[in-house]
Amino acid sequence: MAKKKNKVATTGQYDKVFKENADEIHLAIINRLFQNSIGKVQTEDVPQSDLQYTIERKADFLKKIVPFDGSPPYCLHIEIQSDNDDKMEWRMYIYRGLVSHKYQLGVAQFVVYIGNESLNMKAKIAEEKLHFAYEIVDIRSYNYEEFLNTNTPEQVVLAVLGNFHGEEPATVIERILQRLKELTTTELAFGKYATQLEVISELRKLRKIAKTQINNMPVVFDYTATTAFEKGEAKGKKEVSFGMFEEGFLPEIVARITKLPLETIEAWRKEWEASTK
Repeated sequence: MAKKKNKVATTGQYDKVFKENADEIHLAIINRLFQNSIGKVQTEDVPQSDLQYTIERKADFLKKIVPFDGSPPYCLHIEIQSDNDDKMEWRMYIYRGLVSHKYQLGVAQFVVYIGNESLNMKAKIAEEKLHFAYEIVDIRSYNYEEFLNTNTPEQVVLAVLGNFHGEEPATVIERILQRLKELTTTELAFGKYATQLEVISELRKLRKIAKTQINNMPVVFDYTATTAFEKGEAKGKKEVSFGMFEEGFLPEIVARITKLPLETIEAWRKEWEASTK
């Protein structure tokens, strides 16, 4: 996923959400790209170490697709873009050459645009003796309910990026939160996906509304009910905070839940990150 300089800090946060939920998100996108016309297939991982060394980055999604109907296998390459890249066609062209050469397979390529500005990337190169094309999909071309009605929380979160078809954002976000509540079995799990929803809602300039809707819901996680809390308030809150970092909670959410200063939570997060290296 491309990043540009001088972006707000949340860019790295929603990049993290997409990487964390990579398999579920990309499979959801694949289903909608092909509209079930691809038939039954299995995917296989392909090593990207050489690719990464050559072009100094990994593809967002690169799998070998093996159709069950006996059709020839091929590589499926997907890039997620939160910004318009005026050189995207050349990036995809380079990927195509590298992937085709390394794996000796056909390649199907897609760019899925999740940004908020109008899509204006080029999807082909047409020069003398050079003709190349791939497909660009704007995620807003899909009704948000396509994601909302799935049974996977990682896919439900994507609903905030879809087309609301005139519905009020607050209503849509409330529906998303209610669906996440239905699909999660613990308050901690719900809090994780609510956090992810808040983060990626910034892509639609809806983070303030998402935060309000989340705050209007019952307490996401009651740390006072944990064994860690019983060991002593300060120590208990720290242990609970470490557990929430492990689950993907943002420092801002942890601070709200534990009612501790953000500075304390951020210091604990650095300590937790150091302990996991």
